[in-house]
Amino acid sequence: MNQYDSEVAEGLLENAGYQVIREHEDEQPERSEGSGDPSAVPRPQDDKKYRGGRSVKHFRIPADIVLMNTCSVRDHAEERVFGRLGMLGHAKKTNPNLIIGLLGCMVEEHRESLFKRFPQLDLMVGTRNIKELPGLIDQVRKNRQQVAKIKQEGISIEYTDLIKRQGKFHAWLPIMTGCNKVCTFCIVPITRGPEVSMPVREVYREASRLAGEGVKWVTLLGQNVNSYRGDASFPELLEQLCQIEGLERISFTTSHPHDATEELFRVIARNPKISRRFHLPLQSGSNRMLKRMKRLHTFEEYREKITQMRKLIPHVSVTTDIIAGFSGETEDDHMATARALEEIRYDGAYIYKYSVRPSTPASKLDDDVPIKVKERRNAELLAIQRRISREINLQTLGRTVEVFVEEVNPKRSGQLLGRTHEEKKVAFSGEKTLLGRFEKVTVQDLHNDTLLGHSLIL
Repeated sequence: MNQYDSEVAEGLLENAGYQVIREHEDEQPERSEGSGDPSAVPRPQDDKKYRGGRSVKHFRIPADIVLMNTCSVRDHAEERVFGRLGMLGHAKKTNPNLIIGLLGCMVEEHRESLFKRFPQLDLMVGTRNIKELPGLIDQVRKNRQQVAKIKQEGISIEYTDLIKRQGKFHAWLPIMTGCNKVCTFCIVPITRGPEVSMPVREVYREASRLAGEGVKWVTLLGQNVNSYRGDASFPELLEQLCQIEGLERISFTTSHPHDATEELFRVIARNPKISRRFHLPLQSGSNRMLKRMKRLHTFEEYREKITQMRKLIPHVSVTTDIIAGFSGETEDDHMATARALEEIRYDGAYIYKYSVRPSTPASKLDDDVPIKVKERRNAELLAIQRRISREINLQTLGRTVEVFVEEVNPKRSGQLLGRTHEEKKVAFSGEKTLLGRFEKVTVQDLHNDTLLGHSLIL
């Protein structure tokens, strides 16, 4: 969702006359988790002086305005933003006119307290106020006072043709936001609010517009996407979107096990346009931990859903999220999670060390697993999953797979990048004329999680 918000922000800024420099385009440090980190500089025709090339502790500031779109899901992401705000504070001492702004979930979580902690911060824009960004920047520029716009009600989704998509053939399409679940560790209900779904007609109209612009693949977004209730159920929405001419692939993220139903599995199975990757967070293989997390299911119930899914959807790729070292986790609980990885055999997993998020129900529980233990358990689970992922991916060697060709590999001349129906990355040699097409590729090798192959037309 943050990537989509960043694309909306960039589009609005460019339409307002700003030139947008994405961080990686200027060889900046690695981006924060979940952030697009656009920097905006006025175009020359705006008759405002460009101030670039400055260096603060090797952190270059080639812009008049620096915006960070933030994530609050994990403490690590927040700490990186805090560190960057510190560096930007040094930059502002040499360039007092530099405007520094934060967007996204950290703004919703910390609100005006950030102004006190970081007086160099000029602007904060909540998730429901992205469309006001250009005007708020002008307000800061004119008055040179801190400005915060953080609306509590409404929906943090902006459908606009001004969006600056990073790819020509793929688009993010948010259909709902917020979450009504009560997972004790999760800050989403605080930062994004309760569940709100876009009406079916608006989702359908936006998907049709994207298809008309040449988009072939849309990814439906929501903090709990399969709990969508916008005049129809999520399976019913998928059926409708599959009827759009020109739209050739539909995927979605993220799902909650409670809303992963047989009806949904059957809709996916009978519609070849729908991706064969299903991301279904488990978080822990221990029933004691699942209850403590208030995940609304046992491991056995979760496993049954996976069994049913794999029975109804042949060749489905299943991925998950895992938390290592949650409050009260014992070595037995950890081993239960390790056994769950071995038993279910996910194609991939995002595995993180637990960090307490302020104001969540879990913040009232003791964070009693020592950091060294969290790190060890996290490393052990990662090692298990890397082995399993490699074993699964090695089974594709020699096979011919259908790949949606998305882009030219920026790191290797003459090589294209794409994704299979199960959304696995593929790199192969080919011409630019293949972009935006589905191409048959024979898999020959494996590099980390990327399949390497050659096109059948060569």
